[in-house]
Amino acid sequence: MTSPVAAVATPQLPASALEAGRSGAGAVRRTAPKPGMVPPTRFLVSWALGWAAVGGLVAAGITFTRGGIDLVPVLLVSVLFAEVVGFTALLSARVVFPLFTRLPAPVSLALQVLTLFSGTVFGSAAILMSQPLFSLARLRTVAMIVVVNAVLAVAVGIALRVYDSMRQQIEESYRALREKEAMEREIEIAREVQRELLPRSFPAIRGLELAGACHPAVGVGGDYYDFLQFSEDRLGLVIADVSGKGIPAGVLRAFTRSIVRHVAHCSGTPGETLVRVNGILYDARLDAMFVSLFLGWLDPATGRLRYANAGHPSPLRFAPGVPPRAFAAATGPILGILGLRAFATEEDRLERGESMLLYTDGVAEARNAAGRFLGTRPLAALLMRHASDNLDDLCGEVARAVDGFQGGRRHDDATILALRWLGAGAQA
Repeated sequence: MTSPVAAVATPQLPASALEAGRSGAGAVRRTAPKPGMVPPTRFLVSWALGWAAVGGLVAAGITFTRGGIDLVPVLLVSVLFAEVVGFTALLSARVVFPLFTRLPAPVSLALQVLTLFSGTVFGSAAILMSQPLFSLARLRTVAMIVVVNAVLAVAVGIALRVYDSMRQQIEESYRALREKEAMEREIEIAREVQRELLPRSFPAIRGLELAGACHPAVGVGGDYYDFLQFSEDRLGLVIADVSGKGIPAGVLRAFTRSIVRHVAHCSGTPGETLVRVNGILYDARLDAMFVSLFLGWLDPATGRLRYANAGHPSPLRFAPGVPPRAFAAATGPILGILGLRAFATEEDRLERGESMLLYTDGVAEARNAAGRFLGTRPLAALLMRHASDNLDDLCGEVARAVDGFQGGRRHDDATILALRWLGAGAQA
């Protein structure tokens, strides 16, 4: 049985201190700038100054390579043309190009080039209108600058768009990685909680040998086994399989375990217990989720076993030199689907030295790469070969056989619970 979890008391802080802490934290969140972010104004000023420098270099190059040209008009026109290139590329890449993302790649690229080229040409035309005399006097020089600016705008705009796309992909990948890490931490916590819900040790009862193992297909599974110690003459055995895998199955597993533990101590027979458990699960409206469960009361003094089976695989009983055989079939349907009020209780008795193997469908219904199921015959043959083994070793052999059949890839949770009755007063 799992030991109760001790509650940890947390120190109480004065309300004023808590409010101060909250206000202080809020102030930090409001005033602290995000690392790596540049204010928009600073970015635009830097962008404009950078392209002004480009314009200055262009003007200087034209002036020094072609003598007789007045420096001031060339410098002014070149700086204005450079600003047209810069802002056309910036606005196109940040505002216009995202509108083309749903178009086919060739169409999107053509529209991007057309947008940049036309924006540069029209912007250049507006600048030429501010310098009509210089433009008419230097038509070849102005035409050359316009063509160079248009080509430069296309190159800068597309490069900026590629940069933005790469940055967005990196940010999305980083965000997805952080979310994946957070999910893995949550799954690890859920896995630890599930381990704590399994019995940490087996009941020490004279005349009984017990062993068990639970192997989830993913981090969090829906199988579990449990022991209910009512008194010296009655031990409760539980093995259950919740439909599905992952977090939803793990939550329903914990819910089912709590219900069974509570109801079992308030009911008479295993059948009556399953009636009450089924009623609670049915009223919970589990959205097509269900539970198969085997519940038995074992008398360690006589080997008498009273049990009810809600759609669970029938346990196998076996002994050295005796072929394994199954207990009676299910005494009722799976839990949580139908609002039934009747589950039969069957009774059987173990012989001295006889063992019983309870398992979930992840054992007998293990699948290999070809899609074939393991089945109960290979499982029975394995029990015949290892009927005299220690039960821990036997459970290990079963787990290895299942993993080997599946090629190491688990498709479903696999849980095993083994019991051997040695007789009244015998030392386990």
